[in-house]
Amino acid sequence: MTIDDKQTVILLKNPSTPTDPYEALLQAKNYSPKFIRLLTHEHKDKLLTKQYLTNHAFLKDTQYFIITSQRAVEMFQECIEEIRQDAILGNHEENVVETILSKTGYTVGPATYSILKKVGFKDVRGGIDAGNGAKLSDLIINDIKDVNTKIVFFTGEIRKDIIPKKLTTPVPCEFLGFSQFEEFVMYKTMERDDIIDKFQELHAEMNGQGWVIFYSPQGTRDIVKHLKQNIREGKKYWKLGVIGPTTEEYLIANDLKPDVVAQRPDAESLCSAMIEFDTSNSQ
Repeated sequence: MTIDDKQTVILLKNPSTPTDPYEALLQAKNYSPKFIRLLTHEHKDKLLTKQYLTNHAFLKDTQYFIITSQRAVEMFQECIEEIRQDAILGNHEENVVETILSKTGYTVGPATYSILKKVGFKDVRGGIDAGNGAKLSDLIINDIKDVNTKIVFFTGEIRKDIIPKKLTTPVPCEFLGFSQFEEFVMYKTMERDDIIDKFQELHAEMNGQGWVIFYSPQGTRDIVKHLKQNIREGKKYWKLGVIGPTTEEYLIANDLKPDVVAQRPDAESLCSAMIEFDTSNSQ
């Protein structure tokens, strides 16, 4: 095998829309990326979300919001577009969308940052400068000095506790904790029932080389079980990549050691790590 061979890269994630940065960069670097959708995402209650975004408490009393999931951002965008159409029909005040877009949004990573900017938000903070919830929380604490400021966190039914815990837990002599922090659940997540069938189909086509990329533990239980079984049967013909330390720990706990760990949770870092590994191990 040489690094010039076009390797299959199984991406264990739903593709981002309208374009996926991992797919685009991997194709440009002569890899052949293939997605396996692990999860389905649905509005928990779209009508309720639209009502929340147009009520007085959000429009008048809330200046800051947090949104870290790309799926939440996409559903947020969908709701705002529908509110815009409702306003045209006279069902809301004319300036309701402008009021929403005037708020300050905090987000993690470049993908969610870009979507919020495209929606029309002018003041979006975090993004590439806040690659995880802990860093974003530190940024918020540094930015917003009044702990009585109202902040809403738009999230899914399943989420990590890092942001809520860090923003509401007092630190003696340093931080009192935000007293008006609230969460609003926008979407629900369910595992697909065809994951392992699609994975086995792609896995069988790898021809002795290729990558399997993990982005999150969620939805990967059967795939991990399948990979471990392959190892026991002496059939390991893939390399493992992960997008960050949390997923690395998950795989190690399941007796699977990643070959590369991206230094940052973005396509450039992951692709660089893969190329470096393939170059150093080429024959």
